[in-house]
Amino acid sequence: MNAEPTNTSHQYQRWDGTLNRGRWTWLVIVVIGIRLTLKTAKTRMLVMAVGLVTLLGCVVLYLLSLMEVLAGTPQAESIMEFIHIFLGVDVSDVSRLGEYREILWRVLFLVLIKIEMFWVMLVVARVGPGLIAGDLKHRALPIYFAKPVTPLTYLAGKWLIVAAFIATVTLIPNLLAFFFGILVTGGLHSWGAELDLVVDIIVSGLTVCLVAGAIVLALSSTTSDHRYVTVAWLAVCLLPAIAQKILNENLPADSTTGWLGCFSLRDNVVVFTDWLLSTRETLEATGLPDRAFSRALVRPVHPFNAAVVLAVCALAGLLVSYRRIVTFSRSAANV
Repeated sequence: MNAEPTNTSHQYQRWDGTLNRGRWTWLVIVVIGIRLTLKTAKTRMLVMAVGLVTLLGCVVLYLLSLMEVLAGTPQAESIMEFIHIFLGVDVSDVSRLGEYREILWRVLFLVLIKIEMFWVMLVVARVGPGLIAGDLKHRALPIYFAKPVTPLTYLAGKWLIVAAFIATVTLIPNLLAFFFGILVTGGLHSWGAELDLVVDIIVSGLTVCLVAGAIVLALSSTTSDHRYVTVAWLAVCLLPAIAQKILNENLPADSTTGWLGCFSLRDNVVVFTDWLLSTRETLEATGLPDRAFSRALVRPVHPFNAAVVLAVCALAGLLVSYRRIVTFSRSAANV
């Protein structure tokens, strides 16, 4: 006797069993997300291209060590000229260059971070827009929010995906260049100075990961079309920077040292990094004339204001993303 088919034989049904706690679910999301993103050749090329920044940092550190050895000789003049152009610090009148090693290293990493901000904009525009928008488009959220995935786990996994790519083009190149400099030159004058510098580099890199990742996730959670998210992300990066440049050119210098000088996210990151590295204070304490390092100084803005703007952007981005994801999870629970 044939069994009579039921209406539910080909439908999904909710399972009432007991699942494990799924503590490492976020790691699965991260691994799969990075693997899928790296399948695109353009993304791989964009990430690998930042190796040029690492190479540049290593070359400059090598030239700095060579300049110390050749100090006082005609061969050192061309190196000093390059350092003056690239770092904005003129040490041609300095006889004991070894005493300026730490400050030159700090200025170098500040310059590298300025360059890497361009890569951050491009990489996030490539990686971030589809992280949540793609799930909305393909209606994958009911699958994600089945147990044991929670909104917080989902948000952490998505943020870690974009943060990993940001770290690849900021934090990792800087750390590689730093350790290359230690191998070539023997490092700074003490372990404490090296530890202080590497901590500053890490904090700056993690700040970029937090802020940029939070903003792009908030944008990605607002629409299912990743193209709109890409345009919105580029607008967030470029339009405030253009507005900041207009303000700087049309307002007195003193008026843009406070909140009016904190429109550009890139500039805020640079100001915060400059404060971490203490480049301004250290350069002014060297005894060099102002003309010898004026080009190395960033625009004078109160670092507290810049840090507050970055913190507010990160917190607002995470809150928007989390609330949107909670809404999606509740809708998925009713499916």
